[in-house]
Amino acid sequence: HCNLRVFLIQRQLAALNRAGFLTVNSQPPVNGAHSTHPTFGWGGAGGYVYQKAYCEFFVSPDNANRLVSMVTDHPSMNLYAVNNAGNELRVGVEEGGATALTWGVFPNREILQPTIFDPSTFLVWAEEAFSLWTTMWLNLYEMDSPSYDLIETIRDTYYLVAIIDNNYIAGSSVENGGINNKNSNSLWQKLMETSHAVVQ
Repeated sequence: HCNLRVFLIQRQLAALNRAGFLTVNSQPPVNGAHSTHPTFGWGGAGGYVYQKAYCEFFVSPDNANRLVSMVTDHPSMNLYAVNNAGNELRVGVEEGGATALTWGVFPNREILQPTIFDPSTFLVWAEEAFSLWTTMWLNLYEMDSPSYDLIETIRDTYYLVAIIDNNYIAGSSVENGGINNKNSNSLWQKLMETSHAVVQ
């Protein structure tokens, strides 16, 4: 399932990575797909499933600032970012800020929310994510080599960013069980525009 879900945003993910947005986690939006949908379905028959567009990645401070501007211009989006020093950036975020990323509506059951985003959990994950640059990647290269220096720079200066588009309807990749490619104002379209400006 996971590979098929990412297939819908594969082109965007590849372009983001080429532009220096080092993606970690992502999902396309879904608006009311049948719970038996071959790619997005879950939770048993008779229900409908939903998910907000979400992307998490490492970016340079300059790109983090570009993303802050992008999200500031799109009130349906939220941005959470933190660097290894603990400096945080937040846009469109109320206090608390926990939000469902994936949910389902089923007959004779309460609404299910298997995936949520919680800012405090994100900060704990960020510590682990930044430590992986040292424990997994630095050990592969000779000290003071260009690769070693690059990984140190990423670890020490980049931000781990999470962006949520709460408008899962306008940018939905899957709607009412079918595919919808009219995503002109979606998170994915705006990320492509922002990353394209970086490459030029």
